[in-house]
Amino acid sequence: MTAAMSKSTQSLFESEMRKQVAAAETAVLKALEGGEPLLLEAARGHLDGLIALAHRNGLQLTPQVPTDPPLPRDGAAAG
Repeated sequence: MTAAMSKSTQSLFESEMRKQVAAAETAVLKALEGGEPLLLEAARGHLDGLIALAHRNGLQLTPQVPTDPPLPRDGAAAG
């Protein structure tokens, strides 16, 4: 079982998680634009993992990008 975070540690964690989630959201958007299904799947997985980590530590973050649009088929760009 993990010990509760101190207020300063929690603040640092929240700040870092917000930065990491923003970067992951950017990766999802770039993957959507590029139409690369494998890259999109990896970017979504990374974003989902960060959101889950935040939730497990009491930080309720919500992705600001779509996490469930259909994946492009046969390497064709969505659009």
